[in-house]
Amino acid sequence: MSTTPNLSLQVYAQDGTPIPPAVSREHLLDLVRGAYDRAGTHLERGDVDIELAEVADKAACSLLRDRWKDDFPTAAYVELLTAVAALRAMLGFDPSPTAREVLVWADELGERLGSDLDDPKSSEYAKFVDGPYSGAVLIVPGTLAMPDMGPAPTLNLPIAWGDTADPGRGEARYRRDPAARERLWHYRLDDETVREDARPHIALPTAPAQGGRA
Repeated sequence: MSTTPNLSLQVYAQDGTPIPPAVSREHLLDLVRGAYDRAGTHLERGDVDIELAEVADKAACSLLRDRWKDDFPTAAYVELLTAVAALRAMLGFDPSPTAREVLVWADELGERLGSDLDDPKSSEYAKFVDGPYSGAVLIVPGTLAMPDMGPAPTLNLPIAWGDTADPGRGEARYRRDPAARERLWHYRLDDETVREDARPHIALPTAPAQGGRA
């Protein structure tokens, strides 16, 4: 591929300084809407934010379900999360996580979910079969002591809803099935107050302070 710039497309000021191309945010949003129209989905400009957020959430949960598989779907989730994060940054929306940030967040969340257990000694797999986290699998601490062997009976997971202009935050309570299935502990939504449009609230890592060490 040629790396020679196309000088015919560059505009210069009278003093010879290159003028950056001016592209309105509305034009960028319309380009995104046009791509969705081609796929058969009509979006208003105000819908693009939440649509991209939902795509990132679905890809993140799919990654958390299939991350132990070394095949094409996992690679696709990784690339999709990066592409959505880049597109949201270009459009000026709140950032969404990359695959690496999703996995770091999931590991940290799993550790916190076992903080109430007395002397946890095992690592268990928790699969969420419905609700905002449907399909996701987390590694959570468990206990080997009877009669409550396994991970915690209930888990509270962070959720979000709304868009950049009207965000909402909360928790969804999940309850564990009595026994594991093929090494997976199934959890079902145990909170009727969770909104239907709720999604996982995957927090991005906090940027290090200026002047400090990462």
